[in-house]
Amino acid sequence: MKLRKLIAGMAVSAVAVSSLAVAASANEAFLMYTDDSWLWGCWSAAEFPAGTVDVTADGTYSVFVDSTISTAQAEDEETGELVPMVANGAMVFCVDIDGLATDYGFASAGVDGVVTSADKMKLCNDNGVYISDVKITTYNADGTSSDIAVDQSKVLYGDIEGNGKLRIEIQNEYGDTAKDPCIDKSTISFDEKIEVTFTISGISGVPANDAAEAPAEEAPAEDAAPAEDAAPAEEAPAADTAPATGDVAAATDSSKGSPDTGVADVAVVAGLGVVAAGALIVAKKRK
Repeated sequence: MKLRKLIAGMAVSAVAVSSLAVAASANEAFLMYTDDSWLWGCWSAAEFPAGTVDVTADGTYSVFVDSTISTAQAEDEETGELVPMVANGAMVFCVDIDGLATDYGFASAGVDGVVTSADKMKLCNDNGVYISDVKITTYNADGTSSDIAVDQSKVLYGDIEGNGKLRIEIQNEYGDTAKDPCIDKSTISFDEKIEVTFTISGISGVPANDAAEAPAEEAPAEDAAPAEDAAPAEEAPAADTAPATGDVAAATDSSKGSPDTGVADVAVVAGLGVVAAGALIVAKKRK
């Protein structure tokens, strides 16, 4: 394919727009990726929700991004179509799982002696959480795909940024994987989609923070000893009352002053509740 002219250039933003994020029903995972030219870029789940997944228990999950995150296009001389630029390499290539480090007790912020990514991975493992079987697959518009070799022993993961997320760091030019990468990033070249599949274990059951916050079960109250029957007070005989005389007679009501007179206090409780709810396609043409 011949590319005659560049239609759109580079646009990079490394800041996730949290106000645009859609609240996740569990620990939401997304693929953070930009190629060597920064012409492809996904920095938050909100930027490409179609490729996210909710991590809810031990198991195998996949996240991906496609060419709709590309900020550059070129015109194919043969067809005149605009096609996204081919992605090559990886400057930043991670999977982030929102809130998982906080929920399962291995958040690294402020923990003494936990400094490097390796320290944070050990903290994660010490709390029983492991990542394994990381697989990377790239796809092209012509139907071809490639599996990228991964050295599993060099994948780093844990609360690497100290923000309560679990990050799987595959390649990061600004992180520890730049020194000892688990992939050969020069083998990455695609025009449609890149996908990461991983297996997580140690998160089935009650999250650590939920267990810590759960109220203690109340012990049943001991049976109280019955109170001794009080002897009834001896009633004094009523004095003889002479019949009333005159136009006005004193009315006598034996129920007056009794709690069972038929007059009850009425309490009206009204409440209103309001629930608010907010809410790579590339077609690279080859010769």
